[in-house]
Amino acid sequence: MTMADNPTITEIKAAETAAANAVQKAKEDAAKKLNRASADAENSLKEARQNAARQFRDKIRRAEEAAETKAKAILSKREGEAKAFYDKNKGKIPAAASFITEEVMKKYGSGQA
Repeated sequence: MTMADNPTITEIKAAETAAANAVQKAKEDAAKKLNRASADAENSLKEARQNAARQFRDKIRRAEEAAETKAKAILSKREGEAKAFYDKNKGKIPAAASFITEEVMKKYGSGQA
C-alpha cells in the first residue's frame, strides 16, 4: 500500500482542501461585509451632511423671516409716527411760510425795481 492509497492521508488532504475553501469563503464574506459597512457608513455620513445643511437653511430662513417681520413692524411704527407728526404740525406750515417770506422781503426787498 502506497501513501497515496492510505485512506487517512486522503481524509487529511480532503480536510485541508475543505479548510482552505472555508477560509477562502470566510475571507470573501468578510470583504463583502466590509464593503457593505463602508457603503452604509458613507450613506449615513451623506445623510447627516444633508440633514445638517437642511437644518442650517431652515434656521437661516426662519431668521430672515423674523428679521423681515421686525423690520416691517419698525417701518410701520415709524410711518405712523411721521404721519402723526405731520398731522400735528401741518397747520403751522402756512404761518412758517409767511414768516419766512416776510423775513426775506424785509432783508432783500420785493425784488421789484
